[in-house]
Amino acid sequence: MNKINARYTTVLLDADGTVYDFHKAEKTALKQTFDNIGIGWTEELNKLYLEENKIIWREFEQNLISANDFKAERFRRFFERAGLTVQLSPRQVNDIYISCFSECGFLFDGAFDFVKSLKKYCRVYIATNGLAAAQKGRYKNSGLDKITDGIFISEVMGLRKPSSDYFDYIFGKLNIRDKSEVIIIGDSLTSDMQGGKNAGITTCLYNPDYSIKDSILCDYIARSYDDILKFQQKKI
Repeated sequence: MNKINARYTTVLLDADGTVYDFHKAEKTALKQTFDNIGIGWTEELNKLYLEENKIIWREFEQNLISANDFKAERFRRFFERAGLTVQLSPRQVNDIYISCFSECGFLFDGAFDFVKSLKKYCRVYIATNGLAAAQKGRYKNSGLDKITDGIFISEVMGLRKPSSDYFDYIFGKLNIRDKSEVIIIGDSLTSDMQGGKNAGITTCLYNPDYSIKDSILCDYIARSYDDILKFQQKKI
């Protein structure tokens, strides 16, 4: 019988879109936020918010806006575009939203078991660009805090993917000297895959909807959690 060990000894696992169902959490938290501030939720308002949020997250990844400004700016832009007037400031609304969002630790089907299986072969750390309050709450709420080795959150670090500094910070904390033993797994080309390339580590795109066929940024493209487990298991 063949023995199995890990192809990579350390896995940096992205959170949203990889193991967390971000869209479900976002929609749930937005509905709860609207209820709190007296705005009737609609699909159209939800769509407008998602569009503005996507734009500002891209700016955040590119260091065009600070985490502090981000917290107020996304709802300011949304209210302006939607023509909404509310009693609270955009920052206060964002605080309510983050509180709601932190409770929404929804995982994709099979994600928890996948992480448990991955842990048999290697160290697993969540590596996210999310805001601290939101991600710490969801990390605990989802139960991933009990089965992973830790979490790295950009706001806590003062760094964010795809910056190589983000990864250098992690390598320093984990005392990693051989980058060939590290892989990042995530759903984003612009933050996860580009970040992995910037850092000089192996990259694996999690792309179950087959929307991306190939990319020079990806060493692997996985269509399922089973795909990831198969190439992580090295027979000896």
